[in-house]
Amino acid sequence: MKRSLKIAIGILIGMGLLALALLFLNSYVEGNIKTALENNLDRVNASYKEVDVKLLDRKAEVIQPTFSIRGKTLEVDTISLDNIKLWKYLTSKDIIAGDLNISNPVIRVYNLPKKKEKDSAAPKKNPQFEKNILLEKVIINGGSFQIFEKDSSRHRLYTSINQIRMQEVRINSGSLKEAVPFNYDLLFFKADSIFYNLDPRHEMTAADFSIANDKVLVRDLRIIPKYSKAGHQKTISVEADRYDLVIDSVSLNNLRWSVQNDTVNVRNSFAEITGVNFNIYRDRTQPDDTTYKPLYSEMIRSLPIKLSIDSLHLNRTFIRYEEFIKEGRDAGIVEFSALSGKIRNITNIGMGDEDFPKTVVTAQARFMRTAPLYVNWEFYINDRSDAFQISGDMGGLPATEMNKFLKPAMNILAEGEVKQMDFNYSGNNNQASGNMKLEYKDFKLEVLRKDGQRKNKVVSAIANLFVKDKTLNEEAEYKDISFTRDKTKSFWNYFWNLIRKGALKTFI
Repeated sequence: MKRSLKIAIGILIGMGLLALALLFLNSYVEGNIKTALENNLDRVNASYKEVDVKLLDRKAEVIQPTFSIRGKTLEVDTISLDNIKLWKYLTSKDIIAGDLNISNPVIRVYNLPKKKEKDSAAPKKNPQFEKNILLEKVIINGGSFQIFEKDSSRHRLYTSINQIRMQEVRINSGSLKEAVPFNYDLLFFKADSIFYNLDPRHEMTAADFSIANDKVLVRDLRIIPKYSKAGHQKTISVEADRYDLVIDSVSLNNLRWSVQNDTVNVRNSFAEITGVNFNIYRDRTQPDDTTYKPLYSEMIRSLPIKLSIDSLHLNRTFIRYEEFIKEGRDAGIVEFSALSGKIRNITNIGMGDEDFPKTVVTAQARFMRTAPLYVNWEFYINDRSDAFQISGDMGGLPATEMNKFLKPAMNILAEGEVKQMDFNYSGNNNQASGNMKLEYKDFKLEVLRKDGQRKNKVVSAIANLFVKDKTLNEEAEYKDISFTRDKTKSFWNYFWNLIRKGALKTFI
């Protein structure tokens, strides 16, 4: 009995010593982790309500931390670190944890003017980051991200965060030198109520934005004008378009991105834009904007990011262009409905490669809601001469539809019908040439008086003397066309002048 009692007492004493050791170890490690967290929070100018470490639960929590540095603030309800790998911390001081949960972070960025740093004899040394941090899973719930205008309380950007999920988040001395100071695998990101102050005359919004693995979806993307058409005209000193754009959805598949040498690199195999309603308004009574307008190949070549999109599809698109030309007249209207298109090889990566791909654009639409239109357009983005080739054809277009632009723009009414138009042009940043065939029937013109209503019979009769045989049809021939580009105008003005010159050469 005595022997059994001694054994029992020995076991109890051993358990007691172990309990004391665990309590001491718990207190020691908890104190170390808590001190490390508090020191690091102080180092980044953070304030907080409480730091709580529970070793037995393998959990650490920071209550209501607030960070503020150089015009950036971050407020969080709670940051909790779960399933901390204690042995790894004890042996190497590396921090490995199963879960990091961040609740309702509110991130505010103020574009404050930069302060000039005073010269000092001894340059400041940044403390070396010697630990490695691995977080197996990071979950952010709720919160918002906000960027404010310079010296203003108005938002430049606002988005409400729904949820962000990442895994294998790695932080070390190497990652901290990069633009994104950690490596990660993004599993899910969802935000809504997105607002962006695009420019002085437009805002951009989106109902929601989500990333699931490598797939991106944006719903109800809009560019909204801040002013009415009349108000827009009062805000500009030179010609500037007013945009009103609604896109049902934008989707990207197999999106990959990285930051290399401070340059963003974006690659995507397939993108799709669906359900577009795009209204463009231009006031031609304003002075011309005489700045240089690059062609699309130069625009893509000169992007501040590296971009590669293998294929882009455009579905269910409507475009309406209005041009206000003269006081007292309505704006001229051009419309493209039921527009769909495909673009292959949008890239500015590897522009020195011998097998650099050709960009090919194909599109189909109804011009003025009536005439079937097909266009094929090709160019090489890496070609610094910006050479291109564009061809296509258009079916029957009644003069009543043409008058929606001819009457406001030229004070002319047309009668008859354009039966068929075929064109094929090639050019570069300086000039273009090619040919066009236009078949028309019973075509004649009425030149209106200044009031835009009554016919000027004398001028109309003279104009029709110069219009060739009204029924060309099968006798129509291709006309050779050439045009020198005005580099203060867009590609579409360039293309329009080729079509216009071909039409005039056919009619007169």
